Amino acid sequence: MIDRPYDILWVLMATALVFVMQAGFLCLEAGLTRRKNSINVAIKNVADFGVSILLFWMFGFALMFGTTWSGWLGLSGFFVDVSGAGPWPVTFFLFQVVFCGTAVTIVSGAVAERVRFAGYLMMAAVISAVIYPLFGHWVWGGVLTGEPGWLARLGFVDFAGSSVVHGVGGWVSLGAVLVLGSRAGRFPKGRPAREISGSDLPLAMLGALLLWFGWIGFNGGSTLALTQQVPGVIANTMLGASAGVVGATLTVYRLRGYSHSSGLLNGVVAGLVAITANCHAVTGAEAILIGAVGGVLSVLAQHALEHLHIDDAVAAVPCHMVAGVWGTLAVGFFGDLAILGTGHSRWEQIAVQGLGVGVCAAWAGGVGYVLLWTLNRIAPLRVSTRDERIGLNVTEHRASSDLHDFMEAIERQAVTGDLSLRAPVEPFTEVGQIAERYNELMGVLERSKADINDLLATQEALEAAKEDAEQANQAKSEFLANMSHEIRTPLHGILSFASLGLMKGRRGDAEKILDYFRKIDVSGQRLLQLVNELLDLSKLESLRMEFEFERQDLTVVIRSMADEFFSLLSERDLSVTFESNGSIYAEVDGTKVMQVARNLLSNAVKFAPPHSTIQMTLECEGEFVRLQVRDSGPGIPPDELETVFDKFVQSSKTKSGAGGTGLGLSICREIVKGHHGRLWAENHPEGGAVFTVELPLRQPDCHPAEALAPGEG
Repeated sequence: MIDRPYDILWVLMATALVFVMQAGFLCLEAGLTRRKNSINVAIKNVADFGVSILLFWMFGFALMFGTTWSGWLGLSGFFVDVSGAGPWPVTFFLFQVVFCGTAVTIVSGAVAERVRFAGYLMMAAVISAVIYPLFGHWVWGGVLTGEPGWLARLGFVDFAGSSVVHGVGGWVSLGAVLVLGSRAGRFPKGRPAREISGSDLPLAMLGALLLWFGWIGFNGGSTLALTQQVPGVIANTMLGASAGVVGATLTVYRLRGYSHSSGLLNGVVAGLVAITANCHAVTGAEAILIGAVGGVLSVLAQHALEHLHIDDAVAAVPCHMVAGVWGTLAVGFFGDLAILGTGHSRWEQIAVQGLGVGVCAAWAGGVGYVLLWTLNRIAPLRVSTRDERIGLNVTEHRASSDLHDFMEAIERQAVTGDLSLRAPVEPFTEVGQIAERYNELMGVLERSKADINDLLATQEALEAAKEDAEQANQAKSEFLANMSHEIRTPLHGILSFASLGLMKGRRGDAEKILDYFRKIDVSGQRLLQLVNELLDLSKLESLRMEFEFERQDLTVVIRSMADEFFSLLSERDLSVTFESNGSIYAEVDGTKVMQVARNLLSNAVKFAPPHSTIQMTLECEGEFVRLQVRDSGPGIPPDELETVFDKFVQSSKTKSGAGGTGLGLSICREIVKGHHGRLWAENHPEGGAVFTVELPLRQPDCHPAEALAPGEG
């Protein structure tokens, strides 16, 4: 057990440096992902660190460093006692818990932009509580107890975690991206892979530098004491990272023809990962070679993944898994056998290192894939296509951004077509400047649209006025033609029968004279009706028609009106039936109600065929009285059921020579409206037309008003 204060202080300082790596991963991953997902990435890096610390404290540390069970897993030290265990055990726990956080957060970048937050936390729990501690026990399990795990007994060496930390994180990342699939649009069908650029490359570069800085503690602290070995370990770490940058950058330049940011970023991380397993046992020149090869392999691996349509958002698999494999094997290729102290020959050491790599792949990659696949079947890990399109900042955390707000405003405007909508302006940002110019453009378009709408409205108004004028002119012509014919006919009849009456009077034919006077009376009545209709129309249009309401028995009113048609019905061989459920009293203008009933019965006579019966019914329904007049004629065409009440309009079924001005029904409807009632027409299922008048039994305390539309009230 280490008890020298400066050794403990060094490991604590190294712990703090490794903690900084968590911030490095956050910046790197947030910078390499799109802005709509950057907040989600940052939250995941903080959340998984918290989850991994708690689970490693409860279970992981015991499984990894507790008393071994045949070298496979630890069985003691659950729920680490951080208050009474002494300074070194607590220091060692702190150093190892940040290592666990590093292994977990590697996966965060690989699966970025498409995994549910809750699903990712479950993945983090599986890694920190099971996958990482067990493989760690096989390699580092004897550090506290002196009882090494089964891989360590075979001579497997991984000084600071090329496989234990980065290999585990990289292999689990590969399994996770295979389970989740690629991001939408990453690999268009039949076309080359589409590169999804990060939102903030300077932030990603800062993240890489923070990782580089933190790696001083990651590798330097793995000596677990402030020994003479520490400076060499740190120097090899720096050389390996630098060589990784150069190797990756040159490889990218060779493949692309220009220097791409991925070369720098991949090179830093891959060079650091590659040197981690062997930094204590190689020379400076070997460290440069190992780091450079790690950088080259990471770039080639990234291209291979794209060719296989495997989508790793931040190149976690190439940088951590591939470079980790290479760094672990490099222990056998380049490590000083005396420093390694395993007793193996060069080839034996290489073989043991290869075995360790295979075990890591099978455990972290194979078992990890099965666990994640099963978890995905139980609770889907991937977000919906809609959520992925919108971005996980909003859909997972309701955390908006200026870009999201701007795009949402544009989309809402595209859907609604409302040019009055404006995008929110965030001052002093690039998106805010774009939004401000966009709003100015929308203002110009809105004013232009308003001007166009005014012109169109004026044009429509002119066309409508022209159409109304043409219709009024046509109606006037038809009215004058009809009225001249209607007035001329009874007037000629009066004059003709008067002349005949005079002639017969000179001859003393009294019977003929009486007949001629009857016909004169009929013609005169017809002429009077025409004049009355014209007077009623003029009163209605000038709002001068007056109503004198009084309580009357409508049964008596309607029956007396029907008796007036006896002679007309006899001439046309028609009959009329009138049914009423007794006396029905209502507040009405009896004269005008009789005029309505007379007009409706006249229409029925006009359309009814010979030898048929016209049916009239009067009944009380609640607060209303209803009069119906039904004929058995041809009915009214459906498209004329409303227009038949218009002025100067007659049904197309009107018999030739039946006469009429087209004013009667229009006047009737206005009279009924004055009674706060309704008048409508419909066709009877058994044939013929039915006109219905509905009047209130009591008039409201107001002047005659507009009636309700048919079917209302």
